[in-house]
Amino acid sequence: MVIFLPLSHVEIDVSDDSWLLRVDGRPVDVAGYFSEKYSALTRTCSKVQDLQPSDPLFADALDVIRRYSQPDSLSAQLVALSMQGDWLLARVRFNRLQDAVVLLVRSEQDLMIVSGGVWSGSTHPHRPEPMIRRYLRNRVPAAPLDLTDCLEPMS
Repeated sequence: MVIFLPLSHVEIDVSDDSWLLRVDGRPVDVAGYFSEKYSALTRTCSKVQDLQPSDPLFADALDVIRRYSQPDSLSAQLVALSMQGDWLLARVRFNRLQDAVVLLVRSEQDLMIVSGGVWSGSTHPHRPEPMIRRYLRNRVPAAPLDLTDCLEPMS
C-alpha cells in the first residue's frame, strides 16, 4: 500500500519529443530540468561570442529578421545575439508576435535565416531552453552544438 498509493498519483506522458511526469494531473518537466543542469555542467561557451548592439552584425541580423515575416516582424528587437564561426543565434522580441529564437548563417555575400532555424511559441509545460535546443538541433543539425548549448533564457 505504501508503494502503490503514491504511484497512483504519478503518470508519465510522452510530449514534444520528450516526456513529462504528471503528478496528480499536473505536468512536471523532470527531463527538461535534468537537461538544463547537465547542459550547464558540460557546455563550453568559450567558442561563443556575445555580440553587442554596436557590432555591425547586430544591425545586419536585426534587419534580416525584420524582413522575414512582415509586417509583424518589423517590430523585432534583439534581446541578445551570439555567434560561433559563421553561425548566429538571436533571441528576439516582437510587439505582436511571440518571442523567437532564430538561427542565422553568414556567407561572403550576405546573412540569412537558416531554413528550419526559427523557433517561436510557448514551450509550456516544458522548460524552455531544453525544448528550444532540441527543436533547433533536430531541424538544423549543421548548427554548432556549442552555440545552441549556450542558449540562455529570455529575460
